[in-house]
Amino acid sequence: MKLFENYSLKEFNTFHIDVNAGKFIVVEKITELDELIGPFELSAGKFLILGGGSNILFTKDFDGTILHLSFNQLTEIKSDDNFTYIKAEAGMIWDDLVKYSVDKNLGGIENLAMIPGTVGAAPIQNIGAYGQELKDSLVEVEYFDLTDRKIKTIDNEKCQFGYRDSVFKKSLKNKFIITSVTLRLSKYPVPILNYGTVANELSKSGIDKPTIKDVSSIIRKIRTEKLPDPNHIGNAGSFFKNPVIDENKFESIKEKYPDVPSFRQENKIKIPAAWLIEKSGLKGFRKGNVGTYPNQPLVIVNYGTASGKEILEFAQLIQDTVSEKFQIQLEPEVNVI
Repeated sequence: MKLFENYSLKEFNTFHIDVNAGKFIVVEKITELDELIGPFELSAGKFLILGGGSNILFTKDFDGTILHLSFNQLTEIKSDDNFTYIKAEAGMIWDDLVKYSVDKNLGGIENLAMIPGTVGAAPIQNIGAYGQELKDSLVEVEYFDLTDRKIKTIDNEKCQFGYRDSVFKKSLKNKFIITSVTLRLSKYPVPILNYGTVANELSKSGIDKPTIKDVSSIIRKIRTEKLPDPNHIGNAGSFFKNPVIDENKFESIKEKYPDVPSFRQENKIKIPAAWLIEKSGLKGFRKGNVGTYPNQPLVIVNYGTASGKEILEFAQLIQDTVSEKFQIQLEPEVNVI
């Protein structure tokens, strides 16, 4: 392990907000967790697990202890006629896991290419994109329980996965450190082409019988063209969740905007937050060093040296504008600290 005090977090959050942590500890082995946790004050605001920093907005210095997990081993633990089971440790970069599975022609997470962050953060959000979600392939999550200091395992069902939601945001909030995930990946994958943009790009490329490698490559192309690289422009990807509304509310919007995109989710309707932001006149809108990305208004970007407070105020401006126009309150996907 490595311990640093009054440590800059600028390179550990993709908004590149220049704030400091009181203590910053790099955890290199799972076995180090037990000896580390004891002295820490675990109350809210004093303890934080930080992976790639791709889903967080710091609005001030963090006066507490941050753990950065660097253990990142990947193991194929078993295989049967149809599936390979792999265990990935929390510090592994998520996209490296996607690349590994695609290279091995193991299906289940290929559409989740280029989602930033680490493996340990993936179950908390139940990450998803282009018709796939983590829950579709996840078998179990291993975590360090902060209440009794034991390593425990929780299966898919008990994770209580929902849209950008899980038990780790509810009853287990502030009580865990995810150490690894186990996935079940198909040896005979069937590409998921639910999203029209993916199918259209494949057609343009003359690919009529796509493999998961083809699909993953196309998604990488789409994301590269659509989303800003956080290494060059500070951002945390999609800042807001796509709202889920009832059918009556949806029909009232559709009367005025017949072309409103939508996706049925059980007995409700999910509509893209990006569409709402664009229709509110905020696509490409900029205020000082903060703005919505011209190619994807769901992404808020730091064009220069914006503070976390400036970005938060800009996000609140978007919420207020969308709420006034559509009577829909956008909910942040990014964690605000």
